[in-house]
Amino acid sequence: MKKLKDFVYLAGPMEDLSETEMKGWRHDVANLLQKSGIDVLDPTRRLSFHNQLLQDEERSMNTCRRIFKQDLQDIADSKIVIADVRRKSGRGIGTSMELMFAHTKNKIIILVADKEDFIHPFYESMYTEKLNSFEEAVQAAKVYY
Repeated sequence: MKKLKDFVYLAGPMEDLSETEMKGWRHDVANLLQKSGIDVLDPTRRLSFHNQLLQDEERSMNTCRRIFKQDLQDIADSKIVIADVRRKSGRGIGTSMELMFAHTKNKIIILVADKEDFIHPFYESMYTEKLNSFEEAVQAAKVYY
């Protein structure tokens, strides 16, 4: 049985993205980590909640709160956060909030950004490592794990 904090959490934009855009990189990273025996917590496993929000014109606050609390619990249960902060990946408001929470919990934060991306100074202050590919991020996570 895995003990708490033995996970890698996969943070990144979901709002306004297609299912393929949300899940593609996460699926690839999860496969690479799981081949090394590292378990992953992927927030897209709750995609049905997100779909409910899109269908619910009033955007049920209970559903929003449920997603928020579950994502924060996943981060609390993780040792490492790999975050997609590439500019082309989306707005990432939720990702920013997740990273601040991870920072306050002293988690290892590995950012993935394109070389030409402007990284907000807050991100610059919070990350443990900033890399330019998911493959590099996986290798770094293995070292920390």
